[in-house]
Amino acid sequence: MSCDECRRLRAELAAAVRNGDKSKAVDCRVLLRRHPQHDGVPVESEAEQWGSRP
Repeated sequence: MSCDECRRLRAELAAAVRNGDKSKAVDCRVLLRRHPQHDGVPVESEAEQWGSRP
């Protein structure tokens, strides 16, 4: 289960992706990766969450 910060960052990431704001999307991804893991479960990788792009 995600914490409030994880949910906030994921919402910001989703909005940035929808709006085409690549800089903000990268910032959110970095912050999510740096955010502590919860219950030993790592944060989803970008490929798992958004689908890999060729």
